Amino acid sequence: MRRILRNIWINLFFLLLSIYYEITFIMNNKPLAYSTTLNGDQLFHINRLHGLSKVFTSPIVFDNYHQVGNGVNYFYPWLTFYPAELLSKLLHSEARGIIVFLVIVTYLTFSVAYYSCKIYLNWNAKKSILFSFLWTFSSYRGVNFFNRTDIGELLATIFIPLVLMSFISLLKDKKYKNWIVLAIGMSLIMLSHILSTLMMIIVFILVMIMNSNYLKDIKIWVSLIISAVATSLMTMMYWLPMIQQQKYIGISRPAKVTLYDWALDMGNLINRSFNNNYLLPNLGIMVIMVILLGIIKFNELKNIDKIIMVQSLIFLWLCTKYFPWQLLQETFFNYIQFPWRFIIVVTLFTSILGAKWISKLNSKYIFILIVAICISHYAFVLGLPEKNALKINSDQSIENICKEYTNQDYYPKAATNNSKSIENKEFIFNSKNVSIANLKIKATEYSFTVLNNNTHKVTVDVPILYYLGIKADSNNKLISTNVSKRGTVSIDVEKGKSKITVYSEYTRLAKLAQKISLISSILILIIGIVNFYRKRYIRLE
Repeated sequence: MRRILRNIWINLFFLLLSIYYEITFIMNNKPLAYSTTLNGDQLFHINRLHGLSKVFTSPIVFDNYHQVGNGVNYFYPWLTFYPAELLSKLLHSEARGIIVFLVIVTYLTFSVAYYSCKIYLNWNAKKSILFSFLWTFSSYRGVNFFNRTDIGELLATIFIPLVLMSFISLLKDKKYKNWIVLAIGMSLIMLSHILSTLMMIIVFILVMIMNSNYLKDIKIWVSLIISAVATSLMTMMYWLPMIQQQKYIGISRPAKVTLYDWALDMGNLINRSFNNNYLLPNLGIMVIMVILLGIIKFNELKNIDKIIMVQSLIFLWLCTKYFPWQLLQETFFNYIQFPWRFIIVVTLFTSILGAKWISKLNSKYIFILIVAICISHYAFVLGLPEKNALKINSDQSIENICKEYTNQDYYPKAATNNSKSIENKEFIFNSKNVSIANLKIKATEYSFTVLNNNTHKVTVDVPILYYLGIKADSNNKLISTNVSKRGTVSIDVEKGKSKITVYSEYTRLAKLAQKISLISSILILIIGIVNFYRKRYIRLE
């Protein structure tokens, strides 16, 4: 009973901290907003939210992303973001839905971090709370939350400690059945943010290299292989349809940047970190202090802490121009785009060390530190620029954004060269004496009337991007759709008056992948639940 009460109090504490974390959004004195100065991802993700209303049946929504039918749901994972849509429906407001969703995201970041430490590192409550606090209130997460509002990366941040700690426990404690949690955690990361998945694979490789003595156990390899297969099956609903679309059409990827240019100068990174704000990606003063202390006291550290310290420094190196990013420019690493993303890994390892060391302090000093971090956090949020900021605090502003915002990520490649005509909603005909009337754009339907005054069929190039699964009806009869030279939907229309409705469905391969993912997830969850209660039963005996 005492343990239950303690867990209730700890989770209430996390919930209160989560509300405080975004109190400026809730009170509307510093609402969620897109700043042209900071150039974050708010507009992109608000459009994503607006496009989730019918996502289980209609992958493409026509009333967002400037109403061109962007197939972003095929290429950017959406499942862990879908609860924001459910909250929007429940609260009858997308603006309120996203705010409540972000509170829940922060609460889960606290909670998952805490229980990951408790279960997989066998830490006491004090150390576990400190880690969850340092992780959730880290400067890099603050930049992601308030500056960039990268929803995908914020969602991945929930599960990263779970994945790392269950992985370490699998290696060091020979907890072979951790493959279940590892598979679920990696699946949730992949279904949140694909780049975080790539980064975690890099983390795994480094951890394995630095703990190679544990890899002699063949059972560990078996567990890792099973976990990889399980992850692939549970996430097939995302990666298989994506590959199908890319192979058939040819999709424009997000911007390919020069990695070296986006790596940070070490001096600038340290200066930013001591300034410790949410204006630019930085380590934050807590991470800097842990690194400095770790370097100074390195010879006195335990072996495990030395390994963690070295891993922190390696990933810090990856953030900077000192790493030879030029050699990796034409490899898959260029999908990372910004080497400073590895700050999240530096933060992860240093938060582990920081929690261990801070827990040894007097409770009075720990309390002062926590209060100081909370006050600083509030000041950093208020310090974000308000000039040239587009507020996203009402349903009307969200509706306007979805109508006007353009983003050419995931366009068919042919469409990127013709984006102006598509976004201007220009229809193209292969004959004269053809006109368009009654254009209506709904979430799942793009309808219009074609008046063909010729005595023969005409080809109409519709300003809707073409993806596999796009379908069209003419006078309630299914007609064939093709891809035009500008990467849009092309249809043949009979003479006379035709009412055309364009809509989207998942391909047969995509539906099969969804079924495989669903069945695999159910089976793995059942195995996990059975394993949990079996272990609990043995413990009670």
